[in-house]
Amino acid sequence: MPGKKGLHIESSGQLCIYCGACVGVCPLNCVYLDETRITFDEKICTRCEVCVKACPVGAIEIG
Repeated sequence: MPGKKGLHIESSGQLCIYCGACVGVCPLNCVYLDETRITFDEKICTRCEVCVKACPVGAIEIG
């Protein structure tokens, strides 16, 4: 989709604490968490930034 902002999820362990807050608030259910990483479905994500606001450690950046 042209014009969509890029999505970067920092899940290398530097910031992400794998709490799942982003997964629970995503209105489109496009954020996924396993024991080693967070992923998202870029085709579904609308960049609403709900996950960014929900993250307690600021591990998700949209830009």
